[in-house]
Amino acid sequence: MSAYTSTHTSDTKGLVEAVSSSLAALYRRRWLAIYFAQRELARSRRISYLGFLWALLSPLLQIVVLTLVFSEIVGIRFPREVAGDSALNFGLFLYCGLVPYLAFSETLTKSMASIRSNTSLVQKVIFPLEILPLSRAVTVLVDALLGSIMLILVVALLVHRLEWTVLLLPALMAIQLLFTLGLSYLSAVIGTYVPDIRNSLHVLVRAMFFATPIVWPAERVPERFSFLVDYNPLAFLVAAYRDLILEGTLPDLSWTLWFCVFSGALCIIGFVVFVRVKQNFADVL
Repeated sequence: MSAYTSTHTSDTKGLVEAVSSSLAALYRRRWLAIYFAQRELARSRRISYLGFLWALLSPLLQIVVLTLVFSEIVGIRFPREVAGDSALNFGLFLYCGLVPYLAFSETLTKSMASIRSNTSLVQKVIFPLEILPLSRAVTVLVDALLGSIMLILVVALLVHRLEWTVLLLPALMAIQLLFTLGLSYLSAVIGTYVPDIRNSLHVLVRAMFFATPIVWPAERVPERFSFLVDYNPLAFLVAAYRDLILEGTLPDLSWTLWFCVFSGALCIIGFVVFVRVKQNFADVL
């Protein structure tokens, strides 16, 4: 066996052992992960007088503004009418799009600073750093859950019916958690090694808003721009939320399988990369 092959095999074995050790540490200290998630939720709510209520009202305020601009002024319409009111129709579809988009944007924003904002913990050898991105991802998903509950209540009040497919929403959010975790771990690494990228992060987040069929119907995208929907995992989430909550249909099976595989791979890659480089965080900070 050559020296290169021996070294490569040794590195691979060491990485596998490091990943296994990190997963075991997370399981042993799962109570600590829960504590940090609760602390993150409490901290984000303390900045607002409305507390948890703000997590429900914030999307509604955005929907009102965006509905007035894009539906009433620009004149964008979605194909399905709700109670014969095109503005209401647009608002509900917009709400379904905003829930997964806000989870995406919050994941990037919070995870980028998860390591640099906890320098004192990074210096502690015994502290499992994997908890920091994990707590950010869980916090974001709790906000998405609250937004989904408010959305379901609004649909029940305005449309006077709920589709049975809303019962499958927890399964979709479980897959979304893998997607969010992968983003969280990769964002934490990038934000630690390239801190200046946070200054231009809002450009990427805003670009994803307009590149995803949130305020425009996917059916209107020209053929030459179809990749914006076909290769955009956020576009699948938006469509899946609308299918389950508004349309009462199941998301396309092939696209669901694609998103499951993509999210699982992203979660694994993100976690492995994080474990691989975390020992260098203290030197970078």
